[in-house]
Amino acid sequence: MSVQEPLRFRKALLAGVIALALTGTGVAIAWSATDTPSPSPSASAPGKSDKAKGQEKPAKDQRPQHLHSEGVVKKADGTFETVLTQQGTVEAVSETSLTVKSEDGFTQTYAVNAETRIIKFPAPAADGSPARGDDGKRLKRSEVTIAEIATGEAVRVSGVKNGDNATARQIVEGAGTGPGLGLGKGMGKGHGHGLGKGLGHAKRLAPK
Repeated sequence: MSVQEPLRFRKALLAGVIALALTGTGVAIAWSATDTPSPSPSASAPGKSDKAKGQEKPAKDQRPQHLHSEGVVKKADGTFETVLTQQGTVEAVSETSLTVKSEDGFTQTYAVNAETRIIKFPAPAADGSPARGDDGKRLKRSEVTIAEIATGEAVRVSGVKNGDNATARQIVEGAGTGPGLGLGKGMGKGHGHGLGKGLGHAKRLAPK
């Protein structure tokens, strides 16, 4: 054997070792690149039932009750008018005026005239259900005169204010004064249900 043969053998052996090492490194790199951890499951979105529970309306007796407010509306002719609404107990009543006191102590006296609409609801039955006649039909509200309104009764009043003077446009007595019920119609343009169209600005005095 010549001297060059062992040298060629060593070179071949060294080349094989280097190739093996490089092959192993490539495999390790490829394995590392493909062995990525699977993403963790995301939290499930709340179901419709959970959302519905959060949006449930409170019972009527738990809702805020409107006691009295004063606002300004712009009428169709471009003029402005101050409107009033109030819920409370009749403190005094006569043929020409009505004084109402709200639960928070606010008191307002209203002038009553021929244009004032007065509505009276029949008293409910002993169990709290709507009053019914002998025929079993539910009794309807009726329009009455100021003589049918007595002190101590619960009423809702809607009216207008001119300076320091307030005039009642509508008085509702009886079951119609419960929470959630509006003042009905009869306030003219811009004051049918609530403050209606054309509300400029308003201030509401809520119970403390």
